[in-house]
Amino acid sequence: MKKILIVFICLVVICAAGLPIANGIIMERTIKSAVVKNNKKAAKTRATPNIKILEYKRGLFSSRIKWRIENPGGLPGSDMGQLVLVNQATHGFFGVTSQTNLQETPGYMQWVNTHLNGKDPLSIQTQFSLTGTMVSTVQMNAFSIEEKGKKIDIHTLTLDVSTGKGFETLDAKGQWKGVSQGDEFVIGPVTFTSDLAQLTDIIWTGKNTFSLAQVKINDGKSDPVNISGLNVNVSTNASEDKKTLTMVTDFHVDGIELGGKQLSDWAATFKVKQLDMAALEQGIVLYSDIMAKAGQRLEKAGGNPGNFQKILKAETTRNAPQLMSTLNGLLKKGLGIEIADLDIDLPEGKVAGRLDLNLKKDLDASNIFMFAMQPDMIFSFIELDAQLHLPYALAGGIPNLTEPLFPGMVTGFFVVQDDLLALDMHITDEKLFLNGNQVLLKQ
Repeated sequence: MKKILIVFICLVVICAAGLPIANGIIMERTIKSAVVKNNKKAAKTRATPNIKILEYKRGLFSSRIKWRIENPGGLPGSDMGQLVLVNQATHGFFGVTSQTNLQETPGYMQWVNTHLNGKDPLSIQTQFSLTGTMVSTVQMNAFSIEEKGKKIDIHTLTLDVSTGKGFETLDAKGQWKGVSQGDEFVIGPVTFTSDLAQLTDIIWTGKNTFSLAQVKINDGKSDPVNISGLNVNVSTNASEDKKTLTMVTDFHVDGIELGGKQLSDWAATFKVKQLDMAALEQGIVLYSDIMAKAGQRLEKAGGNPGNFQKILKAETTRNAPQLMSTLNGLLKKGLGIEIADLDIDLPEGKVAGRLDLNLKKDLDASNIFMFAMQPDMIFSFIELDAQLHLPYALAGGIPNLTEPLFPGMVTGFFVVQDDLLALDMHITDEKLFLNGNQVLLKQ
């Protein structure tokens, strides 16, 4: 019995001693798999940076990895070809702990030495587990720089990111204390979170939140601006058959002050419904390709940013057939836009409203020409229900709002209701009604 126990203990010790080696192997597989996956996406979208492993030295109990983030598509202002990351990893019994730095990135340490007296404010630590998950913590210490004789304070940043096995899920939580220049310019603090799952190489579903405590601008040269309590929540969900997406954005602002004028409690919900996923992916890829090619042409033309708009316009025209195809793919039955719970408090009173606009059947972009000849035909394609209330004191003196603009209108877009301007517009039986009266577009 003692011999069996001794043999068992020896096996446990040998296995335990081999755990750091196994963890090093798992980390190498995890990193290389992630690089391959990222580069496949980069090849598809061209806007995603390409990652190249320059050096991977795995020892028994430690590893050194050097990689470079490369600019794949020549996008203007996004030259990241010289961003070099170096990981120093220690293989432990329960996982691997890695420290990452940018000290081999050309120009980075020169900037740190020149502006920050050699004190690198950035710290990145990553833990890889036996199960293939990864947790990273990014910390940036506060520092100050001089700009045109004025001191700018960049405050602390903390970011925690965790990924599931195969990098198919992502959870992130961060806080940035912001940036300030005395009392003249203040942004922050900022908090943000993400809880996402990868649906395709390009599309992720889940929730993102963003919160900004304050934006303050008071330079003494123009009217002061003060925005407080901005909160944005964005959710993206796929249909059961994973063919369409619905994206919902809720936002709320506690207060806005412009030149001493108080504007408080801004809130609304924006929703895009049943967005065709295949067409959306096609659009993202096409947009990335257009931007990448425009950037490459700009570089060949000498790199003058002033020429970019002209080059981009020419590249967009060149891809017009593909753009029309993508647009037709998006304009499918069920596509809709909704604005709900619009609520804005102004000194003159409250602004409130809602909008619900949906496609009843597939719409070809070429039908625009038909609508130009027979505008009432559009009502057979769309559903519409909209209401909007404005304080009369805000816009009551604008005659174009309350008077008919063409013979087919009985009223203006708004009618006066007590101290409000009210709009009520909807489509019923393929006919447009405005404030209770049918609108005749062709007489």
